[in-house]
Amino acid sequence: MESIKTERLTLRLLQDADAPLISLYIGDWRVAKHLDRAPYPYPDGAAESFIEATRKPDFKDHVWAIAKDEQLIGVIAIGLGEKGLGNVGYWLAPQLWGGGFMPEALRAVIEYARQTGFSKLDASVHHGNDNSAKVLKKCGFLYVGETECVSVSRGTTVAASMYALKLDQAT
Repeated sequence: MESIKTERLTLRLLQDADAPLISLYIGDWRVAKHLDRAPYPYPDGAAESFIEATRKPDFKDHVWAIAKDEQLIGVIAIGLGEKGLGNVGYWLAPQLWGGGFMPEALRAVIEYARQTGFSKLDASVHHGNDNSAKVLKKCGFLYVGETECVSVSRGTTVAASMYALKLDQAT
């Protein structure tokens, strides 16, 4: 998986040096509460374990560090589903919310997915995370229904909205 360059960002493989910032940002409740699998508080060593897992030969998801000026500001990923289907997930450092970085990163990942043979991407957004829903809509995703997601940080299931994008319709 190669790095992807956008106007302001580089999407690249995770590096060991990213661990402290991953821990810092996912350790922020404003980020953790909207993620499915992140525990809160975020335990020591979790970021290092995650980075190491992404390097294993049997790790099939596509995961990128979102870097601005070479510094990690978030993570974006495509989880592999059935052939041609992928599930998008992402987070961004809270101090950068609203700056247009996530739509920029997501558009690059959509183009990557199109070029590598994905036919459809989907994503779920926990209720109350309106900004994430706006990002998806801005990038061409359409609302397709309601679901529930497990939220490890909250210790329960949460209501969520589902979005999908057929890649021949991407903006």
